[in-house]
Amino acid sequence: MAVVWSPTRVRAVGFAGPAGPGRPADRLGPVVQVYRRFRPVPRRALVWLDACAAAVALTLCLALGEWWPAPAVGAVTVAAAGGFGRLRPAPGLRAVRMHQGGLVLVTEDGGERSLPWSAVEATDYSPGRRRGEYEHGRIWPAGADEPVALRHLRGLGGLFRELEDRLSPGLRAGLHETLRTEGAVRFARGRLTVTACGLVHRPPHPLAATEAYRWAEVESARASGLGELEIRTDSTGLPLTLPVPNARAAAGFLEELRVAALG
Repeated sequence: MAVVWSPTRVRAVGFAGPAGPGRPADRLGPVVQVYRRFRPVPRRALVWLDACAAAVALTLCLALGEWWPAPAVGAVTVAAAGGFGRLRPAPGLRAVRMHQGGLVLVTEDGGERSLPWSAVEATDYSPGRRRGEYEHGRIWPAGADEPVALRHLRGLGGLFRELEDRLSPGLRAGLHETLRTEGAVRFARGRLTVTACGLVHRPPHPLAATEAYRWAEVESARASGLGELEIRTDSTGLPLTLPVPNARAAAGFLEELRVAALG
Protein backbone atom coordinates (compact mmCIF):
# COMPACT_ATOMS: atom_id res chain seq x y z
CA MET A 1 0.00 0.00 0.00
CA ALA A 2 1.53 3.33 -1.01
CA VAL A 3 1.65 6.27 1.33
CA VAL A 4 -1.01 8.96 1.17
CA TRP A 5 1.11 11.96 2.08
CA SER A 6 3.69 11.48 -0.67
CA PRO A 7 1.95 10.72 -3.95
CA THR A 8 5.30 10.22 -5.73
CA ARG A 9 6.15 7.15 -3.64
CA VAL A 10 3.86 4.78 -5.48
CA ARG A 11 3.90 1.51 -7.31
CA ALA A 12 3.98 1.42 -11.08
CA VAL A 13 0.30 1.27 -11.93
CA GLY A 14 -0.91 3.79 -14.49
CA PHE A 15 -3.95 4.62 -16.54
CA ALA A 16 -5.68 2.03 -18.60
CA GLY A 17 -5.88 2.67 -22.31
CA PRO A 18 -8.89 4.04 -24.17
CA ALA A 19 -12.06 2.22 -23.26
CA GLY A 20 -13.65 -0.21 -25.65
CA PRO A 21 -15.41 -3.58 -25.71
CA GLY A 22 -13.78 -5.80 -23.15
CA ARG A 23 -11.44 -3.04 -21.94
CA PRO A 24 -10.96 -2.26 -18.19
CA ALA A 25 -13.63 0.47 -18.23
CA ASP A 26 -16.23 -2.18 -19.05
CA ARG A 27 -15.22 -4.15 -15.97
CA LEU A 28 -15.83 -1.28 -13.54
CA GLY A 29 -19.49 -2.17 -13.17
CA PRO A 30 -22.64 -0.04 -13.50
CA VAL A 31 -22.53 3.76 -13.63
CA VAL A 32 -23.31 5.38 -10.26
CA GLN A 33 -23.02 9.09 -11.11
CA VAL A 34 -21.91 11.34 -13.97
CA TYR A 35 -20.16 14.66 -13.32
CA ARG A 36 -20.34 16.94 -16.37
CA ARG A 37 -18.28 20.01 -17.11
CA PHE A 38 -19.48 23.60 -17.34
CA ARG A 39 -17.96 26.87 -18.51
CA PRO A 40 -17.23 29.21 -15.59
CA VAL A 41 -18.35 32.81 -15.85
CA PRO A 42 -15.26 35.09 -15.96
CA ARG A 43 -14.84 37.34 -12.95
CA ARG A 44 -14.96 40.47 -15.13
CA ALA A 45 -18.28 39.32 -16.59
CA LEU A 46 -19.61 38.69 -13.07
CA VAL A 47 -18.70 42.25 -12.04
CA TRP A 48 -20.50 43.70 -15.07
CA LEU A 49 -23.47 41.42 -14.53
CA ASP A 50 -23.73 42.45 -10.88
CA ALA A 51 -23.44 46.14 -11.76
CA CYS A 52 -26.11 45.92 -14.45
CA ALA A 53 -28.42 43.91 -12.18
CA ALA A 54 -28.01 46.46 -9.38
CA ALA A 55 -28.76 49.35 -11.76
CA VAL A 56 -31.86 47.63 -13.16
CA ALA A 57 -33.10 46.72 -9.69
CA LEU A 58 -32.62 50.27 -8.40
CA THR A 59 -34.39 51.77 -11.43
CA LEU A 60 -37.36 49.43 -11.05
CA CYS A 61 -37.62 50.04 -7.31
CA LEU A 62 -37.61 53.82 -7.79
CA ALA A 63 -40.08 53.68 -10.69
CA LEU A 64 -42.56 51.38 -8.93
CA GLY A 65 -42.01 52.57 -5.40
CA GLU A 66 -41.69 48.93 -4.30
CA TRP A 67 -38.78 46.83 -3.08
CA TRP A 68 -39.79 43.48 -4.62
CA PRO A 69 -38.00 44.00 -8.00
CA ALA A 70 -34.61 43.72 -6.25
CA PRO A 71 -34.76 39.98 -5.31
CA ALA A 72 -36.47 39.22 -8.62
CA VAL A 73 -33.62 40.80 -10.58
CA GLY A 74 -31.12 38.94 -8.39
CA ALA A 75 -32.78 35.61 -9.18
CA VAL A 76 -32.70 36.37 -12.90
CA THR A 77 -29.00 37.25 -12.63
CA VAL A 78 -28.17 33.94 -10.94
CA ALA A 79 -30.17 32.04 -13.58
CA ALA A 80 -28.38 33.91 -16.38
CA ALA A 81 -24.96 33.07 -14.94
CA GLY A 82 -25.90 29.41 -14.65
CA GLY A 83 -27.29 29.35 -18.18
CA PHE A 84 -24.00 30.68 -19.52
CA GLY A 85 -22.22 27.59 -18.25
CA ARG A 86 -24.77 25.22 -19.75
CA LEU A 87 -24.77 26.85 -23.19
CA ARG A 88 -20.97 27.03 -23.53
CA PRO A 89 -19.18 24.07 -21.94
CA ALA A 90 -15.60 24.57 -20.80
CA PRO A 91 -12.58 22.95 -22.48
CA GLY A 92 -10.91 19.95 -20.87
CA LEU A 93 -12.48 16.74 -19.64
CA ARG A 94 -16.00 16.37 -20.95
CA ALA A 95 -17.17 14.38 -17.92
CA VAL A 96 -16.16 12.02 -15.14
CA ARG A 97 -18.23 8.86 -14.74
CA MET A 98 -18.25 7.11 -11.40
CA HIS A 99 -18.76 3.37 -11.65
CA GLN A 100 -19.02 0.91 -8.81
CA GLY A 101 -15.45 -0.17 -9.49
CA GLY A 102 -13.78 3.14 -10.22
CA LEU A 103 -13.76 6.24 -12.42
CA VAL A 104 -13.84 6.80 -16.16
CA LEU A 105 -12.42 10.10 -17.46
CA VAL A 106 -14.13 11.21 -20.68
CA THR A 107 -11.81 13.42 -22.75
CA GLU A 108 -12.62 16.24 -25.15
CA ASP A 109 -12.62 13.95 -28.20
CA GLY A 110 -14.87 11.37 -26.54
CA GLY A 111 -12.06 9.00 -25.57
CA GLU A 112 -12.20 7.29 -22.20
CA ARG A 113 -9.57 6.36 -19.64
CA SER A 114 -10.43 4.08 -16.74
CA LEU A 115 -9.12 4.42 -13.19
CA PRO A 116 -10.06 1.55 -10.85
CA TRP A 117 -10.27 2.35 -7.14
CA SER A 118 -7.13 0.28 -6.52
CA ALA A 119 -5.18 2.60 -8.85
CA VAL A 120 -6.09 5.83 -7.02
CA GLU A 121 -3.15 6.83 -4.84
CA ALA A 122 -4.35 10.08 -3.26
CA THR A 123 -6.79 12.96 -3.70
CA ASP A 124 -6.69 16.65 -2.90
CA TYR A 125 -9.76 18.93 -2.97
CA SER A 126 -10.16 22.70 -2.55
CA PRO A 127 -13.62 24.33 -2.48
CA GLY A 128 -14.28 27.69 -4.08
CA ARG A 129 -13.94 30.31 -1.36
CA ARG A 130 -15.63 33.25 -3.03
CA ARG A 131 -17.63 34.06 -6.10
CA GLY A 132 -15.52 33.71 -9.21
CA GLU A 133 -13.14 31.15 -7.61
CA TYR A 134 -14.32 27.66 -8.46
CA GLU A 135 -13.71 24.43 -6.61
CA HIS A 136 -11.01 22.15 -7.94
CA GLY A 137 -9.28 18.95 -7.03
CA ARG A 138 -6.51 16.54 -8.00
CA ILE A 139 -6.30 12.76 -8.22
CA TRP A 140 -2.96 10.94 -8.10
CA PRO A 141 -3.08 7.68 -10.07
CA ALA A 142 -0.61 5.15 -8.67
CA GLY A 143 2.61 5.26 -10.66
CA ALA A 144 1.82 8.55 -12.44
CA ASP A 145 4.30 11.43 -12.37
CA GLU A 146 1.60 14.11 -12.30
CA PRO A 147 -1.91 14.23 -10.81
CA VAL A 148 -5.08 14.52 -12.85
CA ALA A 149 -6.54 18.00 -12.30
CA LEU A 150 -10.32 18.22 -12.11
CA ARG A 151 -12.21 21.52 -12.24
CA HIS A 152 -15.37 22.99 -13.71
CA LEU A 153 -17.34 19.79 -13.09
CA ARG A 154 -20.80 20.00 -11.58
CA GLY A 155 -20.97 18.32 -8.17
CA LEU A 156 -17.18 18.11 -7.84
CA GLY A 157 -17.35 18.31 -4.03
CA GLY A 158 -19.61 15.26 -3.95
CA LEU A 159 -17.19 13.36 -6.16
CA PHE A 160 -14.28 13.97 -3.79
CA ARG A 161 -16.36 13.12 -0.71
CA GLU A 162 -17.19 9.80 -2.35
CA LEU A 163 -13.52 9.27 -3.17
CA GLU A 164 -12.54 9.85 0.46
CA ASP A 165 -15.21 7.45 1.71
CA ARG A 166 -13.95 4.72 -0.59
CA LEU A 167 -10.22 5.29 -0.15
CA SER A 168 -9.89 6.13 3.56
CA PRO A 169 -9.93 2.57 4.99
CA GLY A 170 -7.18 1.35 2.67
CA LEU A 171 -5.12 4.51 3.12
CA ARG A 172 -5.28 4.26 6.92
CA ALA A 173 -4.13 0.65 6.71
CA GLY A 174 -1.20 1.76 4.53
CA LEU A 175 -0.22 4.41 7.08
CA HIS A 176 -0.26 1.87 9.92
CA GLU A 177 1.93 -0.46 7.84
CA THR A 178 4.40 2.35 7.11
CA LEU A 179 4.59 3.22 10.81
CA ARG A 180 5.19 -0.44 11.67
CA THR A 181 7.93 -0.95 9.09
CA GLU A 182 9.63 2.47 9.07
CA GLY A 183 8.95 3.66 12.62
CA ALA A 184 7.59 7.06 11.56
CA VAL A 185 5.17 8.69 9.15
CA ARG A 186 5.80 12.19 7.79
CA PHE A 187 3.15 14.57 6.50
CA ALA A 188 3.29 17.95 4.75
CA ARG A 189 6.88 17.55 3.50
CA GLY A 190 8.18 16.67 6.93
CA ARG A 191 6.45 19.40 8.91
CA LEU A 192 4.65 16.74 10.94
CA THR A 193 6.28 13.47 12.02
CA VAL A 194 4.12 10.79 13.62
CA THR A 195 5.66 8.05 15.77
CA ALA A 196 4.28 5.46 18.14
CA CYS A 197 5.08 7.81 21.05
CA GLY A 198 3.47 10.99 19.70
CA LEU A 199 3.90 13.89 17.26
CA VAL A 200 6.77 16.17 16.27
CA HIS A 201 5.75 19.44 14.62
CA ARG A 202 8.25 21.59 12.74
CA PRO A 203 6.76 25.07 12.17
CA PRO A 204 7.22 26.60 8.70
CA HIS A 205 9.18 29.56 10.09
CA PRO A 206 12.89 28.63 10.13
CA LEU A 207 13.49 30.34 13.49
CA ALA A 208 10.56 28.70 15.27
CA ALA A 209 11.34 25.87 17.67
CA THR A 210 10.32 22.30 16.92
CA GLU A 211 7.42 21.12 19.08
CA ALA A 212 6.96 17.58 20.41
CA TYR A 213 3.72 16.21 21.85
CA ARG A 214 3.07 12.91 23.58
CA TRP A 215 -0.21 11.25 22.68
CA ALA A 216 -1.56 12.18 26.12
CA GLU A 217 -1.13 15.85 25.12
CA VAL A 218 -3.05 15.50 21.86
CA GLU A 219 -6.73 16.31 22.24
CA SER A 220 -8.03 15.54 18.75
CA ALA A 221 -7.24 15.27 15.05
CA ARG A 222 -9.77 16.06 12.35
CA ALA A 223 -10.06 17.01 8.69
CA SER A 224 -11.36 20.49 7.98
CA GLY A 225 -13.74 21.40 5.19
CA LEU A 226 -10.78 22.86 3.27
CA GLY A 227 -8.99 19.52 3.06
CA GLU A 228 -6.53 20.33 5.85
CA LEU A 229 -5.45 18.30 8.86
CA GLU A 230 -6.27 20.04 12.15
CA ILE A 231 -4.61 18.83 15.36
CA ARG A 232 -5.52 20.21 18.78
CA THR A 233 -3.21 19.84 21.75
CA ASP A 234 -3.65 20.81 25.39
CA SER A 235 -0.84 23.40 25.20
CA THR A 236 -1.92 25.42 22.15
CA GLY A 237 -5.00 27.60 21.74
CA LEU A 238 -5.30 27.33 17.97
CA PRO A 239 -5.06 23.96 16.19
CA LEU A 240 -2.03 22.95 14.20
CA THR A 241 -3.15 23.16 10.57
CA LEU A 242 -1.36 21.39 7.75
CA PRO A 243 -2.32 20.87 4.08
CA VAL A 244 -2.45 17.08 3.67
CA PRO A 245 -3.91 15.09 0.76
CA ASN A 246 -6.64 12.73 1.99
CA ALA A 247 -6.88 14.64 5.26
CA ARG A 248 -9.76 12.48 6.46
CA ALA A 249 -7.67 9.31 6.25
CA ALA A 250 -4.74 11.04 7.96
CA ALA A 251 -6.99 12.30 10.77
CA GLY A 252 -8.48 8.83 11.27
CA PHE A 253 -4.97 7.37 11.42
CA LEU A 254 -3.91 9.85 14.12
CA GLU A 255 -7.09 9.30 16.12
CA GLU A 256 -6.58 5.52 16.08
CA LEU A 257 -3.02 5.94 17.36
CA ARG A 258 -4.11 8.41 20.05
CA VAL A 259 -6.93 6.18 21.32
CA ALA A 260 -4.65 3.12 21.32
CA ALA A 261 -1.91 4.99 23.23
CA LEU A 262 -4.36 6.21 25.89
CA GLY A 263 -5.65 2.69 26.35
